[in-house]
Amino acid sequence: MNHVRKLARSAPRHLVLMILSAGMVYPLVIMLLTSVKSNAEVLQNPTGLPRAPTLENFVTTWYEGRFDLLFANSVGLTLVSMTAATFVAALAAYAVVRKATRLGSGIYLLLAAGIFLPMQLAVIPQFRVVRSLGLIDNYLGVVLVYVAGSIPFGVFLMAAFMRQIPREIVQAAVIDGAGYFRLFGSIFLPLARPAIVTFWVLQGVGIWNDYLVPYLFLTDPEKRTLTTGVLYFQQQYLADWGNIMAGVVIMSLPVLLLFVFAQRYFVSGLYAGAVK
Repeated sequence: MNHVRKLARSAPRHLVLMILSAGMVYPLVIMLLTSVKSNAEVLQNPTGLPRAPTLENFVTTWYEGRFDLLFANSVGLTLVSMTAATFVAALAAYAVVRKATRLGSGIYLLLAAGIFLPMQLAVIPQFRVVRSLGLIDNYLGVVLVYVAGSIPFGVFLMAAFMRQIPREIVQAAVIDGAGYFRLFGSIFLPLARPAIVTFWVLQGVGIWNDYLVPYLFLTDPEKRTLTTGVLYFQQQYLADWGNIMAGVVIMSLPVLLLFVFAQRYFVSGLYAGAVK
């Protein structure tokens, strides 16, 4: 009887969650179904199941839209940027945690305050700095922009996690002769792995989906990423929704795979950073 009452009380909550989940999944299903339809079938049957599924849209998008080049550009830029941003943010968080003084707390608050700065406000000064360095239309300039923009949130997340590492472990390592960077590589980096992987995944998703920075800093068509390439592809295939959705599926698939494989670390990292 108590079990039935619990189910009755939780039923409205589960119903709301199911409705919200269906609302989020529905556009993804439509996108996938559209990508395997011919353009004529998309116009005749936009939301129904495909009568004659085809992979021709993916072939056309991959070769004629040069998505092979765009995909390689996005993968390289994302991997380098997210890895460099994670390493720099981890070092900064370690320095803040180890410098347990008023100066360290002040630097931490200053860095954390950058989370509330909209990225759009920083684009103009970043563009001027990158241009003065001669790095416009250069992947290095884009990587530097991503690394600089990732430090506030990275320090906020990783420092909260590193502060939970027991002092006894750190003191034991110091007694054994571990230096400043040895502590980072042997103690803080392995024990903070959930937070580091969480930040790495978040950075990867953000960089992969970013449109503004590649659009402003990369003008060479050979250096375009998927997000900017999809826009030009859409202009070329203006009403061909099958090809356009195939391009969107290609762009979305790596992010979904990244989250699936790193989900365990991602969830534990978020919970660990929120609990003291």
